[in-house]
Amino acid sequence: MTRARSTVAARGADASAALEPTAAPPLRKALEGAVFPLSAEQLVHVARENGAPAPLLTLLSSLPRKPFASMEGVEFSLLNHTPRPPAAGEPSSS
Repeated sequence: MTRARSTVAARGADASAALEPTAAPPLRKALEGAVFPLSAEQLVHVARENGAPAPLLTLLSSLPRKPFASMEGVEFSLLNHTPRPPAAGEPSSS
């Protein structure tokens, strides 16, 4: 997988909290070097490699399991998504 990078942070420590519109720079930093399209799993991998904070990794892992065509698509999804329930075997955040 080729990577490209960018960043978004959550408001507070709660990963399910809505993102602030000014949080885009941290997301862009976390995903710097990512080459789209990428799945949610690949987004988490790139962000982890770039040292993203745990709340951001949690937010990215809660995205729908679909390909994201661009950074803007990831940002839109983070600002407008409802967290998906954990898959079988995944730890719950509650």
